[in-house]
Amino acid sequence: MHNLLLSEDQDLVVDSVRKFVAEVVAPKALEHDEHRVLAAAEFAGIAELGVFGIALGEAAGGAAMGYLPFVAALELVGAHSSSLARLMVGQLQCAQALEAAGHLALDGIVGGSEVAVFLGPECGLRLAGDALTGTCELVAGGMAAAQFVVAASDGHEPVLALVAATAAQRTPLRSLGLASSGPARVQFTSSPAQVVARGAAAARAIDKAQLAGWLGTAATCCGGGAESVQLGRRHAGQRIAFGKPLLAQEAVLRKLGEAQRAVDGARHLTWHAARLADLGQDAAATALQARIAAVDAMVLAADESIQIHGGFGYTVEYHVERHYRDGKTLEVLDGGSERLRDQLAVRQFA
Repeated sequence: MHNLLLSEDQDLVVDSVRKFVAEVVAPKALEHDEHRVLAAAEFAGIAELGVFGIALGEAAGGAAMGYLPFVAALELVGAHSSSLARLMVGQLQCAQALEAAGHLALDGIVGGSEVAVFLGPECGLRLAGDALTGTCELVAGGMAAAQFVVAASDGHEPVLALVAATAAQRTPLRSLGLASSGPARVQFTSSPAQVVARGAAAARAIDKAQLAGWLGTAATCCGGGAESVQLGRRHAGQRIAFGKPLLAQEAVLRKLGEAQRAVDGARHLTWHAARLADLGQDAAATALQARIAAVDAMVLAADESIQIHGGFGYTVEYHVERHYRDGKTLEVLDGGSERLRDQLAVRQFA
């Protein structure tokens, strides 16, 4: 059930991302985060690799490879930059929503020439005529976006709309995490919007975007969690206490073991959900499980790694404090993990 192997073509795509992350993303991630520099060059580099089109159908200009290689690529990026990964997730959500709604003019999004951000139904945005009203308090990529793909409501009817970023009032935020994603408060005041779909068609497109978001966040957190475990293990192997490395201490091994167990479980769920979606099966509940489990795992792994690092773990020179801040920020996005737990319970048992 939990096959973690990729096809040859999928593996080629992921390998190109692996090299890019090692050469371009990883060396600058800590500096960008500390100084809150938008990961614009890294985003452009990912776009040049064709990553944004791998999960789209050929009619929309994609490679029709499915979610799985995108999930695998996001793990690699998330291990070093949750900010960049979140920008990638937003791009995927917008592409998936517009493709599902039959809006195939996606060259800018697929090619990455413009940053697009999806605003989900949790924002509570309202449409009247062609005017959008409402506020989203924390939007990763909000300052970088050229356009927003919005899940709004017109009365009781769901609506999918396109809104130019210039039509919104955007206020930069100094958020706890995702510092190099351009976080912002985004406010719409009777902003002109282009309606792409209404009713059942809009609902299907919004569901597709939410599925992509859950899978993307889960993959991002699997990467950040796995890296946190490795950082803790590396430090424990080098740090001597009571005459032997920390790694030889039973309590430290238990911390690493529990964190690794949580990350591995979340990763299996994430890949399984991606495969279900690629097979055309209902993957929503599994993807939601994966999203909740992966965020929890990343926060746990980063927290345990900080404790293993001791006082060093709280300083910006060490990556683990950044992974913790990013994990806690991802925890409150998309409506928040607590609200998503309620949604999952309703899907499974109501």
